Amino acid sequence: ADSTRDLVFIPTGSASVDYFGGERLGQNLYANSIVALRASTGRLVWHFQTVHHDLWDYDNASPPALVTITREGRRIDAVLQATKTGQLYVLDRATGAPIFPVVERAVPRSTIEGEEAWPTQPFNSTLPALSPQRYSAADAWGVDPDEQEACRKRMAGLRNEGSYTPPSFEGSLVVPSNIGGAHWGGVAYDPERSIVVIPVNTIAAEVQLIPRQEYERRGKWAADPEWIRKTSEYTDMEGTPFVMRRSMILSPKGLPCTPPPFGKLVALDLSSGRRLWETPLGSPSSLIADSAARTAARSWGSPNLGGPIVTAGGLVFMAGTLDDAIHAFDVETGRELWSGSL
Repeated sequence: ADSTRDLVFIPTGSASVDYFGGERLGQNLYANSIVALRASTGRLVWHFQTVHHDLWDYDNASPPALVTITREGRRIDAVLQATKTGQLYVLDRATGAPIFPVVERAVPRSTIEGEEAWPTQPFNSTLPALSPQRYSAADAWGVDPDEQEACRKRMAGLRNEGSYTPPSFEGSLVVPSNIGGAHWGGVAYDPERSIVVIPVNTIAAEVQLIPRQEYERRGKWAADPEWIRKTSEYTDMEGTPFVMRRSMILSPKGLPCTPPPFGKLVALDLSSGRRLWETPLGSPSSLIADSAARTAARSWGSPNLGGPIVTAGGLVFMAGTLDDAIHAFDVETGRELWSGSL
């Protein structure tokens, strides 16, 4: 404990610019990292990089949690960092070494001239992923057949090689999206039960790089239908040859093209490393006009950007969803016990 008393733990963001790294080739330390500094001297003690050469806006958006876990009969002071990539890294507070194993796995290469995606990324090999790591066009979802078909066609036209598919000229399906996976809300930890609770999003995004001259000639991407253009962000990535277009992959009616739940709470048992439960969080009913569909949507979960609270009495409280409510869950089972309108 003495060796960690004087440490400051800093989660870092992405290297600029977010979606093209041709001007910053390499691993890009210490971006996308947890950095431990000695507070009395400012000296670097350790670092752990959660994403190498980030091309997906996967900054470490939430604060790390400092907890004590029991693993194989030994109490360990730990740092918990939940990430937009849908991973929970559990690190030894003194050394930064993963307490649950982390392995480097090969990921897709970039097809953009001048870009060199890092060939591997870190994945937990024991702890389960917090959110889906891949969708295909066959997974397309919709509230009716026309919506589902529109989503299927949109997803089928994108580059899609699973986790860490780099941005591309044709557009890439990015999952988890830039809002996670886990996100700004961080985690809550029950020290009596060794349960960590993490809010996550499950929806996918599309990211496209547009050559600057082509964008200037054509303006906003005229090749796309209006229902896609109106939900897209266009970013002038100054100093690069490209403009970036990004959007959540939504249907013509504005609902996610990937299947529900669109947001959920996930609980892991950190004594064993297993998933204890997961449950839909909130509802997107405010986005739905049809009353029958609104009723069904109560179980669909909602995109969320809040943080959970765990109480000593075994409750989890969570808001930050589209249904403008605060929800209470049983920390041991995930059963929703109560909700109140905000």
